[in-house]
Amino acid sequence: MAEVGWEILKNSLILVVELGLIITSIMIAVEFMQEYKVLHRLTALASPVTRLLKLPQAGNLPLLAGTFLGISYGAAVIIDSGRSGYLDTDEIYLINLFLVICHSLVEDTIIWMALGAYIIPVQITRLIAALAICYIASRLVYRHKTKEQISLDKH
Repeated sequence: MAEVGWEILKNSLILVVELGLIITSIMIAVEFMQEYKVLHRLTALASPVTRLLKLPQAGNLPLLAGTFLGISYGAAVIIDSGRSGYLDTDEIYLINLFLVICHSLVEDTIIWMALGAYIIPVQITRLIAALAICYIASRLVYRHKTKEQISLDKH
């Protein structure tokens, strides 16, 4: 019985160390990307998604950051973009909706794979679901905005 307990403790400690190394590596990579403005250069990758969701170019960086680096970093970029006036409330809503469904693809994949899970189908499903739901939401938001603008123009 003591051997089983010792084995559980040993494997748990190994897992904690592995996760710590993974998270530390990701944090170092994020710092590197911030320092050398790598994310700003990669924002063109998000352009097809932001066009699909009818978001402005300013939505690329928050969407990319949240999708690949995690919801916390993405939230910081969203807040900064909102405060700077680059994104309005509807645009922030759509980006947040997307990130609620599909955030930290890289970090989640690495962590789950370290645990032995085959996570790629789940991540692809998350991405497709986020795109589909946000596409529908963007159409509803912009349809409502258009109707609202027409009614304001009449008065």
